[in-house]
Amino acid sequence: MGAWDMGPFDNDGALDHLGNLDGAKGMADLLATAMREILDDGEYVEGPEMSGAVAVACLVGARVIGAEPDAVAARWLEHNPFEPSAELRDLARATIDRATRPDDNELYELWEDSGSLDAWLTALTPYRRALA
Repeated sequence: MGAWDMGPFDNDGALDHLGNLDGAKGMADLLATAMREILDDGEYVEGPEMSGAVAVACLVGARVIGAEPDAVAARWLEHNPFEPSAELRDLARATIDRATRPDDNELYELWEDSGSLDAWLTALTPYRRALA
């Protein structure tokens, strides 16, 4: 059984993606690439891929916040330094915007179908606020 919960770091797609990035060199570039892949994809995006991109975007938001609102993010950021440049913040904001648009990604549809869309959107609020 996989991990699945409201927070951006609480599901398998997100955790797998962060695990693949953990400890890599050139973290800012890797984060930017991960978000650009989703933003440049004009097709429907599957849930695990969108979950990974949302987690990356929320890491940028968590870095901006400084006092990470999530234990997983706090641990990950402690071991993976990067500067939340204006470009990363813009990409992160656009990634979260794409994830929260209906009709072009499975993640949105899964939350909507479960009746938990509002709760999921609320879980993203501190990150969106940090990136505004």
